[in-house]
Amino acid sequence: MKKAVPARMLATLALTFSTYTAAQSQLTIYGIVDTNLEYVGNQPKQGGGTANLLRMGNSGLQGPRVGFRGSEDLGNGLKAIFTLEHGFNSDTGAPADATRFFNRGSLIGLETKEHRVTLGRQYTSIFDALLFIAPLAYSGSYEPFSPLLGNLRNDNSIKYRANMAGLQAQAHYAFGEQTSSRSANAAYGGFISYVQNGWNATIAADQQNGADVNGAHSRSRKLAAAAAYQFSRALRLSAGYRWGKSEGDTGITVLRDDFWWLGANYQFANPLSLNLAYYQNNIKTRNGVGDQPTMRQFTLQGIYALSKRTHLYAAAAHARNSGLNFAALSTLAAGSKKQTGLSLGVRHIF
Repeated sequence: MKKAVPARMLATLALTFSTYTAAQSQLTIYGIVDTNLEYVGNQPKQGGGTANLLRMGNSGLQGPRVGFRGSEDLGNGLKAIFTLEHGFNSDTGAPADATRFFNRGSLIGLETKEHRVTLGRQYTSIFDALLFIAPLAYSGSYEPFSPLLGNLRNDNSIKYRANMAGLQAQAHYAFGEQTSSRSANAAYGGFISYVQNGWNATIAADQQNGADVNGAHSRSRKLAAAAAYQFSRALRLSAGYRWGKSEGDTGITVLRDDFWWLGANYQFANPLSLNLAYYQNNIKTRNGVGDQPTMRQFTLQGIYALSKRTHLYAAAAHARNSGLNFAALSTLAAGSKKQTGLSLGVRHIF
């Protein structure tokens, strides 16, 4: 939603905005506020034992944020673009990341209809590739997207995307900025997607390297193949697989896993939609120990649109051999190997 900059703001900002207007440019201020009540079982109780917890949280459908997005028409189909996005916790008003203000994104670049180059703090390519194939689009209530993706964003990254008649291709590289090694602390990845005729199918790769430790560094690699098909205006099915392997700086395998999912999305006569998903993570090796129990989670989510911008939602999930969203068993009450959660919330988009 476009907003005019208030006259009471600093003259320098007003001058900047007027310059954008004169240059046939666009400035958009946007945001999301998302807050929910959640009931979670099998929580550790002070003094020992098991307790159930009722709490207020956020990010049930999307993380709360406020952002600034702009573009300037440079002529001949070329545009200069930028995005600055700040994340916050809507239940407390605190910043989502106390170490940086524009934690969700800070980028600038150039684009045409077919090509786009951006620089700054950006989402990884595997994040972009799976966003519209994951059953719940990385919803906090309840999709285990952190175990699926690993790092969501990279600092100091350059990203290139091409759109070609139903095909999309993207690659990114994040500079490690360490004098001891070019590869230490660096990251890179890419994807190729087919988006046409009801299909969204992709193959994606991602690698995240750790900082230099005595001439060596850790690394985490992921490969994914996934697809979604829109059978009708109402029904959409999706499925995917992600291979993962993380190694320490000594080369020892810290984690080797196979992540699977199935999803179904059904849009009833407006305004109700239902989403059903199953996730499974097969842990082959964790910290040198093999044959770990398979993590499983079932999620049912309903979204009711009060308007185009305001939605009520409810979600229920049950996880086995893990906490919700594949949290470690150590986060549960002693002896617990499963967890159930219920969430009820509201999201407003502006």
